[in-house]
Amino acid sequence: MVEVNEELIKRLERLSLIKLTPEERERMIREAKAVLDFFDKINSLDLSNVEPLFHPLAESRLREDSPITGLTQEETLLNAPRKENGFIVGPRIYSGDQS
Repeated sequence: MVEVNEELIKRLERLSLIKLTPEERERMIREAKAVLDFFDKINSLDLSNVEPLFHPLAESRLREDSPITGLTQEETLLNAPRKENGFIVGPRIYSGDQS
């Protein structure tokens, strides 16, 4: 099993480009350990007498796929705070700086 510690959480912070407070980091460690412990319990179950399922339900419950008319591009752009060349402009979320 992977050891969840502060070093691992800091590495994940760098990879995901986020910053956590020490309290958030401790919480992440506790929660990740709880999730991995749960998976260990699942993996330890004896399922040799259980037939594999291909679908969780015996019968598929499908509904009719009915197309609906959505908003036009013009209607959508009416509510956009920023638009450019017919597209909605959102805030930049990645600057390329990986420090």
